Amino acid sequence: MKPIYTTIPIMLCKYALVNRRVNHLALYIYLKHNSSGYIQYSGEAYKKWAEDLKMSERWTRDAIKWLIEKGWITVNNKRKSYRITSYKNLHKKLNLVTKSAVIYELNNFISLREFCCAALITYYMKVKRFSEKKRRSVSKIGDANTNHYFYPKGFYAIPISYIAKCLGVSNSTANKYKKCAEKSGLLEVRNTSKYFIDNIKADITYKDISFIKKTFPYLAGRLRLNKNKHVVVVETDIIRSVIIGKKKRL
Repeated sequence: MKPIYTTIPIMLCKYALVNRRVNHLALYIYLKHNSSGYIQYSGEAYKKWAEDLKMSERWTRDAIKWLIEKGWITVNNKRKSYRITSYKNLHKKLNLVTKSAVIYELNNFISLREFCCAALITYYMKVKRFSEKKRRSVSKIGDANTNHYFYPKGFYAIPISYIAKCLGVSNSTANKYKKCAEKSGLLEVRNTSKYFIDNIKADITYKDISFIKKTFPYLAGRLRLNKNKHVVVVETDIIRSVIIGKKKRL
């Protein structure tokens, strides 16, 4: 009996997401899972693959061509079959570095984009957490300046700017990835922004905001005026993940 999950190299998720090839990755995983390394192709086969992936047959045929061009699959014309490149060989072909991988359940390929977003945010969150933990172990000052101990159990703060830098995308794109990941249910995101001034009757104006920024320059870039005319201090969202990672033999 075939397992209902696969372990995807985390950097393959990154490649697919950043290069907008998540659907192609889904097709590759689908073919890989439904074969023993080789899979027969035919008009009926294309139709079935398209139906299973909820894509058009035309897209499926074009995607197969792309997978062949990039070496993700190869053609055996004599046997009328495709050979699915292993994760190990694909890892080398794309010059991926880390051997970290994530467990992906195969019951719904449509959610692969959301999964990739959640998996990558989880991965870089763990990288950041490990790095900071290492720094704290050799610096009492660093330990005193952090507030991670006050987060609910399992939660950790990761700025959008950090995600953007790790993925090599803009802050707005990184924020879209975070929202996409949240939809999957694999990440729980909590907003920690708080009121700077609360329970006042007079409306705050942008002129007041300017005065506050001059008075508290260290908060200048984080102050916002919400629709209720309250001054809000924007804080980094805290995140808890249920993504399962592991080392993959590549």
